[in-house]
Amino acid sequence: MSEFDVTPKSNRPVTMRPKIILIAVIVIAVIILISSSFYVVDQTEEAVVLLFGKFNRVSSPGLHFKIPWIEKNYNVPTQIVQNMSFGFRTEQAGINTVYSRGDYPEESIMLTGDLNIVDVEWIIQYRIVDPKAWLFHVENRTKTIRDISQSIVNLLVGDRGILDVIGQERINIEIQGQDMMNELFTEYGLGITVT
Repeated sequence: MSEFDVTPKSNRPVTMRPKIILIAVIVIAVIILISSSFYVVDQTEEAVVLLFGKFNRVSSPGLHFKIPWIEKNYNVPTQIVQNMSFGFRTEQAGINTVYSRGDYPEESIMLTGDLNIVDVEWIIQYRIVDPKAWLFHVENRTKTIRDISQSIVNLLVGDRGILDVIGQERINIEIQGQDMMNELFTEYGLGITVT
């Protein structure tokens, strides 16, 4: 027998020490814990933070700490003006915007005060001012915004003659519509304002 063991290394059984496995598991757990403890809020957003599923606080833009698995954050775009179109849809936004006239008569065909039919297409632009209200006060936000906007424009068009709607009263319809929408959105607690 020789002094040296000539058994090839590939045939030796590999043994993992329990101490190494435990250290690896702890390192992985610490990395996961640290990575889930921070969240970033963009300049155009505010974050609503929930503690055990209940509202806790609103965070401003920046890097923030949260308790992992106990707190959850939802980023809400509060500085972005969003829009919603009625009677048509935007297919491609840009320098040369492409609109789809599609089939949306249920949104835009209205009866005026002098019993004429008019096709009114409009866009509302709004901004979220209360992220907590936006997330929790109304279940179907998009449908609520659409329904309120349609009912107000229908009311304003229905109170005027066709010549007023397509002529001199257009600006008044716009101003009154914005005021009435903001009043109802506040009453419903949507957390938005029409700009």
